[in-house]
Amino acid sequence: MQAPTRTSPASFLKHSAEIASSYGFRPLREIEKKVPNLERRAHSFAVAANACVQHSALRPLEPVLAYYASQSPLHLPAGVGAPIFPVRETGEFGLHIVGVPESVAEVVLLKTITTILGEWGAGVARVRLNALGDKDSKARFEREVSAYLRKHVNHLHDECRDNVQKNPMAPYSCNTQMCRAVIESGPRSMNFLSEKSRLHFREVLEHLEKLELPYEFDDLLMVDEREPRMLFAFDLVGEDATVLAGSGGRFDDYYKRLTPRKEMSGVSASIFFRKKGLTAESFKLASPINAPAVYFVQLGLRAKLEGLHVVDVLRRAQIPVLQSFDSAKLSPQLLAAREAGVSHLIIMGAREALDRTVLVRAMNDSRQTIVGLSELPRFLKTLR
Repeated sequence: MQAPTRTSPASFLKHSAEIASSYGFRPLREIEKKVPNLERRAHSFAVAANACVQHSALRPLEPVLAYYASQSPLHLPAGVGAPIFPVRETGEFGLHIVGVPESVAEVVLLKTITTILGEWGAGVARVRLNALGDKDSKARFEREVSAYLRKHVNHLHDECRDNVQKNPMAPYSCNTQMCRAVIESGPRSMNFLSEKSRLHFREVLEHLEKLELPYEFDDLLMVDEREPRMLFAFDLVGEDATVLAGSGGRFDDYYKRLTPRKEMSGVSASIFFRKKGLTAESFKLASPINAPAVYFVQLGLRAKLEGLHVVDVLRRAQIPVLQSFDSAKLSPQLLAAREAGVSHLIIMGAREALDRTVLVRAMNDSRQTIVGLSELPRFLKTLR
């Protein structure tokens, strides 16, 4: 697929919205319309998180995939905000998946971001990851860090030395060589994960290997006020005229604070870009114009992972399709297909994923055909 004009922020937002839509994300404005009495504010990570959580609380069986654009990003990764990347010239394209505790959420998010960047022309060299785990995991890690830093306090930078009693994690956000040297020899959060957190992280890594996304561990990727359970950052192959950086993570504990519900989970990621020339209207993202005639139903984890490749094939063939990687059951997906008014379903279960086939079913008479993935784009173009 041809990359769009790489120096146009407007083209970048259009490109990002189109790809996010193909993976099942919807504009945040659509999510907001379904939440009664929701205060409308300029979009940001916090605004998007709140809208997604409120929607998920109203319809707990329907997790939310949303995208938005912000003129004033708040959670900038390291490097953005430096003189070469002034905050006032930086915009954000963000994604949220809320209500999905399973590791497939991270994988869909990472796949979507890497596809946006790769097809824009800002290739991803690798994804750096670090797992901090649940509250118990973090508590054990912070106790170990506190004891370690007390032993090495005289080797810290003056400001961190003064703050370390109040905030033992302060040296991890310090860029001085003194603090870097100390923390690089210190405890690693991945060594303190609970069994549940360790299993979740291992599943994410296994899925990334199946999708052939290059990754590496980054033990120093950890300071974030949103209480992350996992963090990741995207290293680009080279400099890009528009894209500055990309980062994200799992923020279950942040989302939980937004609702009285006992459980809430979610992941989020953002791409930061130069916004020069964009107006306020440019950040009000809507759905792509093309109305899909088919809905892609996936049943089971194997089908969801294989389904990412199916969506890529259909997108490159310029066949719009609706789907929802967040839904684990058949009935919500069928309901969504009926509400969308599509003419056909594409169904993939564990058997089809193994055989690299799908079932194509007509909505009007339930007649269905088994189609190989290599033949799917040509077959869909014959449907009426």
